[in-house]
Amino acid sequence: MQYLVMISRSENASTMSPDKQDIEAEAEYVRRLYASGVVRQIWLRAEGGACMISEADDEDRLIQLLSGLPLVKSGFLASPQISQLRSYSGFGPRTS
Repeated sequence: MQYLVMISRSENASTMSPDKQDIEAEAEYVRRLYASGVVRQIWLRAEGGACMISEADDEDRLIQLLSGLPLVKSGFLASPQISQLRSYSGFGPRTS
């Protein structure tokens, strides 16, 4: 199943400053998720945070994987918001 994942800075992020090592650990974790097929596409959001298209067998597994993000674990990022995606039917065949 595919999911839209929105990741935002936590309420405490303004008082925190992840160092270069934290940021690299986050990037490496995401690279591993990408290499394993969990992260399909990812973008940084202009207002901070990120959004991604992810794939997993079920939402519980995705929650488990994303809770391991180093910046989520440190509290700099809030717990990801996850929405299951379904196919858009508007491009399919028309019926009378």
